[in-house]
Amino acid sequence: MSNYIKCPDCKNILDLSFIDKCCPNPLCGFNFVGLDVYLNKNDYELNELLISSRKTPDSREYKMVVTAIKYNMGEYLAHFIECTWGAHYNTLFRNFICTFLDDLNTLKTVLKSDVIKENSNMVVSKNGYKMFWELYCHLHQAASSVNSSDIRNFLKSEFPDFHLRHYTKWFLKYEKFKKDKRSGLNPKATLS
Repeated sequence: MSNYIKCPDCKNILDLSFIDKCCPNPLCGFNFVGLDVYLNKNDYELNELLISSRKTPDSREYKMVVTAIKYNMGEYLAHFIECTWGAHYNTLFRNFICTFLDDLNTLKTVLKSDVIKENSNMVVSKNGYKMFWELYCHLHQAASSVNSSDIRNFLKSEFPDFHLRHYTKWFLKYEKFKKDKRSGLNPKATLS
């Protein structure tokens, strides 16, 4: 869990005392009253609220749900890494991580935690962050989805071997796609 929230309107970083107040930015004033109710909901409940409120992204409820998801992102990332139930794993990734993971500090905290267990597939970066290949691919995809250059640059600098491996695979898919297109075949490669 994070020790701060971000204002959904002005992106101001606020301590938890603002959970029942308004954003102090005089140009913003987003009202956080009632946020504690959202912060205490489980991921299933938040996902249901997200789906129903997504139709009106400017609504206060949608912004409160997104704030709660971002606040709990560390827990969602940790559970995503450990989860063995495919439907839950994919829902967390698609609806929460790929859509709202934009806080590098949260990611760093999880990658330094004991969530990632030591094994032969795990790599430790020069700064002590732990990673394995499948997680790298998912995090890179999520960073691209939310357009987080901070997270992409962090992944590139901390895990240069994974970065090279990722782009080599992407380049090979791209070359196959071009070759199939030139030969008149229906290109089957996806470039994600």
